[in-house]
Amino acid sequence: MISESREKYLSGVSLRVNMMVCRGTKMTGCVTDNSFFLKKPDWVRRFARAIVSTFSPFLAVFLLFLSFSANAVESNDWSGVWDTQWRGGGAVMELRQEGSKVRGTYPGFDGAVRGQVEKGQLVGTWSDSAGSGVFTFVMSPDGNSFMGRFGTGEWWTGLRTDKEMQDSLFGSLDASSPELTLLSFLKAGNKAGEGRSDRLGVVFPLLDFSSFDKPLTPYERVDLARLLFQIIDRLTFRIWELRPDTDAESAGEYSVDLAQSGTNHTVTLRFRFDANEHDQGDGVWRLVVPTEDEMRESLANLLEARGGAVPHPHQHHELGSPRDTMRTFLEQWKKARLGNRDLFLKTMDLSQIAAPVREEEGFLLGEYLIEVLYRVGLPLRQEITDNPDRKGVYTHFVHPAGEVELQRVSQEDGTVKWQFSADTMANARQLFMAMEDMPLAEKEQRGDSTPFFDIRNRARTIHRDLLQDTGSGVEVWQWVAMVLLLAVSIPLSFFITWLVAKIFQLKKSEEHRKLPPEARFIWPLRLILVAGLGLLALRILGLPQAVDIPLRVFMGATLSIAGGWLAYHLVDKFSDMLDARSQSYRKYQDEILHSLAISSVKLAVVIGAILFLAEILSIPYQGVIAGLGIGGIAIALAARSTLENLIGGITLYADKPVEVGDFCRIGEHLGVVERIGLRSVRVRSLDRTVVTIPNAEFVNMNIENLTRRERILLNTTVGVRLETTPDQLRWLLVEIRALLLKHPMITAEPARARFAGFGNHSVNIEIFAYVETNDWNEFLAVQEDVFLRLIEIVEESGTAFALPSAVNYLARDHGVNSSSTERTEAIIEELRNGQRLPFPEFDIRTRGDLRDSLDYPPEGSVDFGRRDKA
Repeated sequence: MISESREKYLSGVSLRVNMMVCRGTKMTGCVTDNSFFLKKPDWVRRFARAIVSTFSPFLAVFLLFLSFSANAVESNDWSGVWDTQWRGGGAVMELRQEGSKVRGTYPGFDGAVRGQVEKGQLVGTWSDSAGSGVFTFVMSPDGNSFMGRFGTGEWWTGLRTDKEMQDSLFGSLDASSPELTLLSFLKAGNKAGEGRSDRLGVVFPLLDFSSFDKPLTPYERVDLARLLFQIIDRLTFRIWELRPDTDAESAGEYSVDLAQSGTNHTVTLRFRFDANEHDQGDGVWRLVVPTEDEMRESLANLLEARGGAVPHPHQHHELGSPRDTMRTFLEQWKKARLGNRDLFLKTMDLSQIAAPVREEEGFLLGEYLIEVLYRVGLPLRQEITDNPDRKGVYTHFVHPAGEVELQRVSQEDGTVKWQFSADTMANARQLFMAMEDMPLAEKEQRGDSTPFFDIRNRARTIHRDLLQDTGSGVEVWQWVAMVLLLAVSIPLSFFITWLVAKIFQLKKSEEHRKLPPEARFIWPLRLILVAGLGLLALRILGLPQAVDIPLRVFMGATLSIAGGWLAYHLVDKFSDMLDARSQSYRKYQDEILHSLAISSVKLAVVIGAILFLAEILSIPYQGVIAGLGIGGIAIALAARSTLENLIGGITLYADKPVEVGDFCRIGEHLGVVERIGLRSVRVRSLDRTVVTIPNAEFVNMNIENLTRRERILLNTTVGVRLETTPDQLRWLLVEIRALLLKHPMITAEPARARFAGFGNHSVNIEIFAYVETNDWNEFLAVQEDVFLRLIEIVEESGTAFALPSAVNYLARDHGVNSSSTERTEAIIEELRNGQRLPFPEFDIRTRGDLRDSLDYPPEGSVDFGRRDKA
């Protein structure tokens, strides 16, 4: 039954997955019926079906796992130590769960909680010295925090603490000696921090409040404990120096004077022995809490030498003393492992490390130093001097292989910070190698290692000889890892490249490209993959600087050059894809914007590759870029022509006087615009040569865009013989005007034919009209037709075209045709008598009758009747 139910559940999940895929796509149909792949190649459809069929069961199982996990959240255990806060306060609380019942305490305020888990909620009551009430807690899904309410809308939140916090605050408080009593108190105080003095409530059993006559509330005890901790935290001492003699226990008291580093101030701490407190009858030592007035006077004296005020909780991040630097270094290690390394790296003087590997190498050396300190034993911060004006270095640890020391280092901004010295960082690797067999002093506080130390420890478990130095600082296991990297990365790069080339058709040959696809895409992609995997491996292998830097430079340069080369040609590939679109798309494509965009992206790719290469080679380009504001004038002058061409290209895009494909007259050049780039414009001339004109010159030239004409001017002068009579001339003007009105390819306005005057040998008639076309070849055909008809009209009028030559009559001159002359004059006389003489223009009715009445193309031509059919 369980198996059958599970199969039904999985099939239902699979069905829902397919339905979700269907809803998620904008295409018609569904993935399961293959309609999504109808327009894809066969191998793409097969590949996609294989992906869906392969991963659908895994997705179903994943959803099933989530459903089980959601049910498992309710079973999270409340047992543990929780760092809780509420409005205006907080407390560290320890909870224990048995079944559904939960019991807990927060001893700082004599508090207790009791509750029961019901439907994922912890519901119960609380009580402490301030009162009592009910609460409701709900744990987060990850089990590491909770949200709660109590009282009238008050909030109560909590965070599950780590083991180190638990041991410091709820571990066994050892008060068997003054030394251990003070150690337990300081550990709890260091964990409490300046901002969470409520955490000090757990150390009340270590304190003796007998100096106070009246009973103290838990809140008053917390304030007094915080004040006492602030005093001791201003002092510098060694815990092991607190060694009372045997008479102190019999006397029941022990006093010790502790000094402030760099001053003459001292504070006396008193411990009182109580023989009846310990369960085994050995007694306990408690730290006597002085009166509040005494403590405030002591604190004021101590603060006087350190600025007069209690430092804010994060003031140690300013690295003003050896104590601040050591404290910050240890606190920031956990954040550095998670990627937030800035403050961690500032604690170390890394000036001797090359800039390209400074962060990675500094982090690795910092981990070496952490390993050394955990083997030496983590000090209390009160054991390290907090004197910011200390002269010379502070030496924390000495070993024949090197020293751990801190010193004042001047920073680039003029400030001075305490940092681990450059010599300490240079010797950190050798120091660790000499001490690595030493067991950790506080293994439970070590935390997780980085991948480098995890791999190194695994190599150590395989064979100790894998850690041997080969002489160049590289260990045997690191050489083995590099060989394995090559053995894996090269075949992997070939496979990934083949897959990418198959999907994106990178191997498709292109005739207009000089280089083959292998040189433009395949090999650069392989180099990128190998170099990229190599750089990732270097972050883990932890090679010494002498080997790491050359490898990083080589791989980084390879990645920069190959990446820039690939990106440059991918821009061409993308441009070709746009150019391969349908003609309808290209009709609306802005060629200038397309050209400028492609050129700009290519320029950005080249600049990016150069800057990346400069970063790899540690070339200080940032100063050059920052100086552009100051040296901008000089650069502008040096690159004036380049900037002019660039601005000219932008002007062409904004003004758009021409577009790719336009037929133009540009200065003395006549041709078709083929390309508009960031630097120049290319024009294909009539004799098929390519003319390149810089943008800066192009925008200042007289540009006649012939493509953008909506019509073409027909303007000519017809000269007839001087013997032409006025009536003949009138008849000619009438017929020519009628011709222009009749012709369907001539616009009615402003078509005109006028007696323009006399020439040396002729009577001139000017014809001015527009042909309804922007195609030059079609214009020439129309012009030819009009001129042929003009010849017929002139011949019919009885006159003739004037010849620009002198005529010597050797025979009797027949003159003009008298019959034609009489006929034309009779027609004009008839028009005159009927008051229908069309001068200076035809009347409106006649114009309408004549409009488009002429056959064009003329009868008998191959295109006769074409316009009627159209």
